[in-house]
Amino acid sequence: MNSVITKCTWCWFILAIIAWPACRKERPVTMMVQQEMLAAVNMLRSTGCNCADTWMPPVKPLSWNDTLAAAALAHALDMEANNYFSHISPNGSSPIQRAVVVGYAGNHVTENIAKGFSSQQSVMEAWLRSDSHCRAVMDAAHTEMGAAQVNTYWVQEFGSYY
Repeated sequence: MNSVITKCTWCWFILAIIAWPACRKERPVTMMVQQEMLAAVNMLRSTGCNCADTWMPPVKPLSWNDTLAAAALAHALDMEANNYFSHISPNGSSPIQRAVVVGYAGNHVTENIAKGFSSQQSVMEAWLRSDSHCRAVMDAAHTEMGAAQVNTYWVQEFGSYY
């Protein structure tokens, strides 16, 4: 019974993502995050940075992927609705599993999450102070990204085909 409820809840989140833009007059949160987040990530990738004590040289810019953004939004909505903060959801799904569920065809996904930040600038600064999050942003293997914000929950999904 619990797995049926979990699957139905998960499906509801997917349907909410698909229907959300049609049900709202203003742009969905993902569209607002897209421009700012992609620009901030690509600016950093174009100049390089230090992740902890390691210099990360400039790498190619990322392209925006709406499917990864849908996976990011689903995870942000789920974390907020179920009051948790983790890369693994209460039903056990991982970042790559969530991306596949919404139709991502790549075979690699890396995820950054954050909670409690009110602006794109503050969350990016926090991610760059964290070695693992910074390395995810600067990973040359990543070719695309999607991101979402739901209140103070933030999710970045980086993907690639390799």
